[in-house]
Amino acid sequence: MVTGTAQTYRLTSLVAAFDHPRGRSFVVQTYPRQIVDLYDQATMLPRWISATTPAQRALALATAIDGDADLDARLHVDLDEDVLQIVDAAAGHPDAGADGLLGASTAAAWHPDAAAHAAGTHRTITPQCVDAVPSWLHAELVDDAPPLVVGTAYTLAVFFASESGSAAADETWLPFPEGQDTLDVRVRVMSADFDVPADPQRLQIGRDGCSTARALFDIRPRERRRDDGTQAPHGLSVLVDVRGNFLQRLDLTFDRAEVPDLESYGRRPAAAAMLDERSVAIQLKPSEGGYELLAPQVCSDPIELRLTEEELCARIRKVRKVLLQAVKRPPIAFQLDIPPADGDALLRDLAFAGFRLFQAVFSGPEASSDLKRVRDWLCTRLEQDATTLQVVSTAFPVPWPLMYAVRRFDAEPLSWDNFIGMRHIVEQIPLAQLADLPAAPTIDSTPELGVRTLYDDGIDHAMPSRPVAAQRAYWGSRKVALVEGRTVDELVTQGLSSSATDKVLYLYCHAEASAVDPDDSKLIFSGSTSVSLGQLSVYAPTDDVLQSHPLVFINACESAQLTPEFYDGFVPYFLAKGARGVIGTECKTPGLFASEWAKAFFDELFAGRSVGRSVLTLRRRFLAEHNNPLGLLYGVHCDTDTVIAPALASAA
Repeated sequence: MVTGTAQTYRLTSLVAAFDHPRGRSFVVQTYPRQIVDLYDQATMLPRWISATTPAQRALALATAIDGDADLDARLHVDLDEDVLQIVDAAAGHPDAGADGLLGASTAAAWHPDAAAHAAGTHRTITPQCVDAVPSWLHAELVDDAPPLVVGTAYTLAVFFASESGSAAADETWLPFPEGQDTLDVRVRVMSADFDVPADPQRLQIGRDGCSTARALFDIRPRERRRDDGTQAPHGLSVLVDVRGNFLQRLDLTFDRAEVPDLESYGRRPAAAAMLDERSVAIQLKPSEGGYELLAPQVCSDPIELRLTEEELCARIRKVRKVLLQAVKRPPIAFQLDIPPADGDALLRDLAFAGFRLFQAVFSGPEASSDLKRVRDWLCTRLEQDATTLQVVSTAFPVPWPLMYAVRRFDAEPLSWDNFIGMRHIVEQIPLAQLADLPAAPTIDSTPELGVRTLYDDGIDHAMPSRPVAAQRAYWGSRKVALVEGRTVDELVTQGLSSSATDKVLYLYCHAEASAVDPDDSKLIFSGSTSVSLGQLSVYAPTDDVLQSHPLVFINACESAQLTPEFYDGFVPYFLAKGARGVIGTECKTPGLFASEWAKAFFDELFAGRSVGRSVLTLRRRFLAEHNNPLGLLYGVHCDTDTVIAPALASAA
């Protein structure tokens, strides 16, 4: 069956196409939907991830096809000879060979670099030049200005222009890859106060920063009254994305004034043009009585999430408490291999806490039918493999990888696969206005890759495995431009200086969190010297942007229990400083595991694998090889398609 399937679908060509430098975006733009579905299923199979030859990857594709009768049938029916020729030509293999697998001549022509071969991936990624074009996002009523009349139809125009001229407009930067003259974005309007169209519209923008047309939305104010009977303000949100990736958001509030109030949010726009498509994306922000949730794929109206900050933090703390109790046990704290009994106990307790967190957010006592629809939609989408969940939020510090996403907890046997982070890539992006232009998600390793490490040497005094010494040895074996530090002064005056050239900032240290004031949360380095978030904000202010846009990894091991407020303070700080992303732990982490995880992560990243794929691969690998699920402790607060290119040579 495998051989026949390989012959039918030209697996040789598909293997080459799936390893294209642009990854999924190339597949989406080149092939029909069924090939995209095959890519999504096959590239997350353990068999594909661990493959080291094209033939092994071809067998992984055959496994994906054979295991999905519906996909197999669609491929048989839909792929006529013309499409197969497109597959072959686009992949660069006009003749796949008699058996459908890579033959001797094809295999001899394949020359992966050593790092990519060791990591089980053969992608060679070339940094892409991106031009940042300044522009303004406008949203204005075509009709007369407020006050609005309930039930009256108005037209809202949304467009991009090279300068501000509207009452509601915000400056932005648009990413144009080299050689590309236009950029397509998708615009939609969402509101609980207006009747708005459910469907989005597309805008095409030129290199002058102007859209060729306007997106026009028919909106109609709904009845809204204050307690005293007077007309209440009306609000709506304008959302802009690039292939499902959040780019910008304008929140407009229309009162009796002629000029609407404006709140603007954005993400790092220079990354958006090169990110893979996102099909599972939600946005969350605080609102009166709880939070506002936007899930455009499910509901055209904002959804009210009636959950207080105290209730949310209680559920988050419960998850972290289970983790903290687990990592304190000697079999988990001092060795990589977790005994089966300890692993089963951790699964039982963490699954319950993770489900209660998922349940509190999406199906609490006051959950609406729309919110439960979002829950069911998420469960359905997350039952599939190879999904990237994009969460854009503010003041909602939920550890999404640790959510146990099932409709009913008692409906099926416990499994690590039901944790979102064990099956999927989770991309957490702060909903904030970041005014400074950051770098694209490709970290250029030429002419050299600058890495700055800072340690707390005291960790080795307490741990027989001496993880700090092990990491020093690791970094010494990597071909990077390494700068090592131990003190707060080195971090503040050098690592966080606007003139720093580091592209990776790695902190292996203690950390303490404050549940009272995030400003009091601190990082602790050698000699028990510490620096608080408040001090960093004063002595290394966000106005001094890091021009090298480093990837920041806070490996906070053997620390006090971290709280929801810890990363809700440090993540926005580092991103506002210009960091391209932050990776950090959710709670106290065993020093040995933290050290081994970090070394494995950087091996994956330096080999050319993306941040998101590296994290997911390692979670699965440590679970499979060591019965160790602690990779779920690491949260990714950045574009998960971030890569280092060209790939670096393997460590000695």
